[in-house]
Amino acid sequence: MKIYLIPVLLLSIGATLADAQNRPAEPLPEAPLPSQRTALPAPKPSTIYNESYVVRAGYMCGAGASTSPVATKPTTGCGVGFTFIPLPIFTEIGIMAPQANRSYFTGYVSVDGSIPLASMKLAYLPMAIVGYSRLFETGHAFDYGLALAMPHKGKPGDYPTSLRLELRDYWTFANPTQHNVMLRLGWMSVETD
Repeated sequence: MKIYLIPVLLLSIGATLADAQNRPAEPLPEAPLPSQRTALPAPKPSTIYNESYVVRAGYMCGAGASTSPVATKPTTGCGVGFTFIPLPIFTEIGIMAPQANRSYFTGYVSVDGSIPLASMKLAYLPMAIVGYSRLFETGHAFDYGLALAMPHKGKPGDYPTSLRLELRDYWTFANPTQHNVMLRLGWMSVETD
């Protein structure tokens, strides 16, 4: 670069800077007023309570009658259970006493599935329950019944909870046969899909 071009280059840079300083500043775009802002859609109400009632954990207690050809006695029972994921099978461990036949009390393990009897969108969902129970002192049992899941809506962010009302028969097909018919009430700490 020739030395006489340096002053020309400096003059052109200076002229460009001076021209930029003399121009009026372009206005910045104005921020929209609060009424003009696009509102975010309102969050949908939680449907965690009424999706499918497949995943759950909790406890159940109830009272009823234990009857066989030998005797009929009032009986009570309580159990705790949870769902084995990924299968929608509820496993419950508990105790019932007294029993009409073979022993005064029995421990049990139940494995049950639930069949919804109405639309899954209902908050109060009626269900049929069917499964197998092993009553350790009285034998193998086919258990079946009806249930009503009733959600309890807590604070946002809480785990969903629900009450469950059941009418269930534990039909022990031992010799002689025995029925434990119970009305049970339970609390489920998780009851959703």
